[in-house]
Amino acid sequence: MPSLCQPGGPGAMWLPLFGEDEQRWPNGLRGVLYAVGLIYCFVGVAIIADLFMAAIEKVTSRRKKEQRGDGRMQTLNVWNETVATLTLMALGSSAPEIFLSIVDIFKNKFEFGQLGPATIVGSASFNLLVIVSVCIATIPSDEVRMIRNVPAFAITAISSLLAYVWMAIILVGNTAGVVDLWEALVTFLLFPVLVYVSYKVDRGDLNPLLRRFGMVAKETEAAEQSQFLAFSVESLAIGGVDTGKDFEVTVLRRGPKIDGAGPVSCTYRTEGVTAVPGFDHEEVEGSVEFEEGQTEARIQLKILDSVRKLNRIEFLLILEEAEGDVCFDPEDDGGDESAILTVAIEAGEQAGVLLRNFDAWIGINSLRRCLAEWKDQIVNSFYCNGSLEEQRGASAFDWITHIIALPWKVAIAFCPPVCLGAGWICFFATLAGIGIVTVFVSDLAELFGCVVGIPDFVTAITIVALGTSMPDLFASLSAAKEDPSADASIVNVTGSNSVNVYLGLGVPWTMAALYWEAKGSRFYVQSENLAFSIGAFCYVCLLALGILWLRRTMLKAELGGSWFAKVSSSVSFIIFWLCWVFVVSWQVLRGHKANPTETALALGGTLLTTVFWAVIPMLAMRYRFRLDRISSGPKAQDDETSFDPGSQGPQADTGGTGNADHFEVDVKEGHRGAGSGGGEAQPKGASSTSDFEPDAGWDTVDFTVDDVGDEKVIELPEVSECKLASAAFGNEPLVTQRRRAPASGKQPVGPLM
Repeated sequence: MPSLCQPGGPGAMWLPLFGEDEQRWPNGLRGVLYAVGLIYCFVGVAIIADLFMAAIEKVTSRRKKEQRGDGRMQTLNVWNETVATLTLMALGSSAPEIFLSIVDIFKNKFEFGQLGPATIVGSASFNLLVIVSVCIATIPSDEVRMIRNVPAFAITAISSLLAYVWMAIILVGNTAGVVDLWEALVTFLLFPVLVYVSYKVDRGDLNPLLRRFGMVAKETEAAEQSQFLAFSVESLAIGGVDTGKDFEVTVLRRGPKIDGAGPVSCTYRTEGVTAVPGFDHEEVEGSVEFEEGQTEARIQLKILDSVRKLNRIEFLLILEEAEGDVCFDPEDDGGDESAILTVAIEAGEQAGVLLRNFDAWIGINSLRRCLAEWKDQIVNSFYCNGSLEEQRGASAFDWITHIIALPWKVAIAFCPPVCLGAGWICFFATLAGIGIVTVFVSDLAELFGCVVGIPDFVTAITIVALGTSMPDLFASLSAAKEDPSADASIVNVTGSNSVNVYLGLGVPWTMAALYWEAKGSRFYVQSENLAFSIGAFCYVCLLALGILWLRRTMLKAELGGSWFAKVSSSVSFIIFWLCWVFVVSWQVLRGHKANPTETALALGGTLLTTVFWAVIPMLAMRYRFRLDRISSGPKAQDDETSFDPGSQGPQADTGGTGNADHFEVDVKEGHRGAGSGGGEAQPKGASSTSDFEPDAGWDTVDFTVDDVGDEKVIELPEVSECKLASAAFGNEPLVTQRRRAPASGKQPVGPLM
């Protein structure tokens, strides 16, 4: 029987468009056309995925009111952040791979297909190795990013590795070449297990267990905060009016000893609940600043002159990001991270029951706003860079990319906006759009591989995996640059790799196993190439996770750091990916007919190359580690320099990011203890003062040195800011760090290297 791309062949699901006539075109021409079509479909998937993620953010941002045990109301998110990240968010980033696997099963009439599973393994390899590599290299050398939520990273990393180990067990360990119904169901059910475990960790229910593995810090008594920012009232009701009305909300600074207290500030913003910003109330944001000793501040709000307020509606005024010696009251609505005031606008003039019910169900102002946004969405899709103002400053490159993507932009602009139906209408519309485009991706990939003579498996792990992972690459790259931690760029990768297996294979394999079970047969799979690719991925995955662990241990940063350390790590990850693609492609193309010598050269060469490039970043990190110790030693007399957070990270919590101005080191020759000669070591706990003359505006302070495990840690008394210095400690240099200390209590500042 002719292949799908040959004249008389069956073709793919929807392609070729011109039937048998197209199959007679020259293979070279069709190869170029199919390749261009694939790339263009990847552009479409990326554009649809952006709107899909916006819909998910709208869905997961909903809030609700609950009554606490003391009778007070509190505002909570409807979606738990961890559950939302591993369900809707993961579905958004993994939707192309999941749909491709499902489409592959249907196209093959519930028989095993190579394209879907291979794309999932190839995408996992690209995500972990290439995306993380780019994120490591893109951080400037004077900055670092560190994973804050270590339990989430550990759970998703272990889950992603075990997911592929479980795949290997299914394919070759239990019933080789067969996926039984129970195996497919277990694969799918591991997804809710992952979500449940992550949810319990997020709540802190597993903290006692995690402390045994050092993933959660020991509980310490929190410093008592004496000053809070809060609203003067817990809720506020405004009478419904037909004309605009201005009113003020008072923000208080509460606590003892306000007189003489330093300046503090916070940001504020409004957020609609049932009230519509721009129609029912004015949308505002800004900052509230308290001068020294000031106890009250006011925020101006306005009820807009719109249609009659037919029902009681609400919006929120939220205080966030407190700065200075102040925080938010944990007992108030919003907890210790924010303060929330619910502002209610009462119904105005009476109206008919039908009209009031229509407004309560649909929301007249909400509908007006959504229709206006929908119109702007369609009009702006024709402008380069999204608006007339931005178009005036567009470059030639902007115009080229705009013209190329214009058909996709216009088509997606007709999708309902995220404000309609709380985001759910846009969610399902874009989900359907991704599914439709994925069918074309599947067809084009098969036809391309057929006309150029490349097996579907190789096409899937390279071109298709790369194309479907492009949205993840740009999202992680943006998160690495903008977020103060590495969680969004790394934890999302490991979480996405887990979801790809549990949903991308669990769902279609369960459908196929059920189908063949009903027919009295079994779901047979071609397991050899898939199992080999999984084994190779697990190997490079362990190498990559090992390097990330070493970076955290030695550099105190998963991303960024000194130039040599970050470039060597980034290059190693790219080499791992290239080696994985090479050895898997070799297995598919030559593995079955290769002689022992060729097999030894291919596998042995790949093994030696990956080991070599795993050692290189280790040596680079060790070299940088030693270099910093030497450069900060007693020979560096009267030399002022900057501390590189990529070489020897802070022992204290830095919030996951380090800029050079946060880690200055004032290197001076000196020793601890007035009159103690030559910088000799003092006993544990000895109190002393640096003997060099402090800079203008700085005072010397007594400090103690304690042994903590294999490190020596400086403990400083209660101070607002610490001056950095290096001094001799026996034969070892001493490095302290400049950082903000808490309001009370002693703070470990840094290791004696």
